[in-house]
Amino acid sequence: MKNYRKVIQVISLILFGVLIFTGKMQLWLAIFLVGLFLSTMIGRVYCGYICPINTVTEVIDKSADKKKRKRIKTPNWMKSPFVRYGMLGLFLLTMVFVFVTGKKLPVLPVLFAAGVILTVFFEPSFWHRYLCPYGTLLSIFSTKKKKGYFIENENCIKCGICVRACPSDAIIWDDKNTYPEINRKECLVCGKCEEVCPKDTIKFLS
Repeated sequence: MKNYRKVIQVISLILFGVLIFTGKMQLWLAIFLVGLFLSTMIGRVYCGYICPINTVTEVIDKSADKKKRKRIKTPNWMKSPFVRYGMLGLFLLTMVFVFVTGKKLPVLPVLFAAGVILTVFFEPSFWHRYLCPYGTLLSIFSTKKKKGYFIENENCIKCGICVRACPSDAIIWDDKNTYPEINRKECLVCGKCEEVCPKDTIKFLS
């Protein structure tokens, strides 16, 4: 499936655009619910394969890396759980308001614009891990799942390349004398860590 990731991303982005212009964004919520269900088994695959925000921000990331353009680090106060779950609570209250009142608010287009604009100026994890309400929900539902990327310690050379490549700060490496470890509930299942690993030590446990 990894070989078709880019194709799936482009198709999903086109579909998202069509639903915006036809005023049928409620159908995208159905797609997200499927992603939410899948997250209980294989993690945040919605983020890595389907999310239109991630598809566009990956282009921004690639451009920034190519031009060696430094972006703002995530402020420490933004890493507080209160900020993350506060954003999720605000999102859920807004969705409840929409369903109860029947008013059509551009919730998804606003989130799309916010994610893209913020990623132009801030490092990718600022949105993916700390602000995106979809990501937070998927992370919660991914807590118990066992499938996902992992690092084979016996071949790892502790170079830290995977840590720097991860767009959601999902690879934990606080002590440089130990091996990095992937936090699967925060992993976007994008496979970037696997792509950059010089020793091919990162695998997907299926």
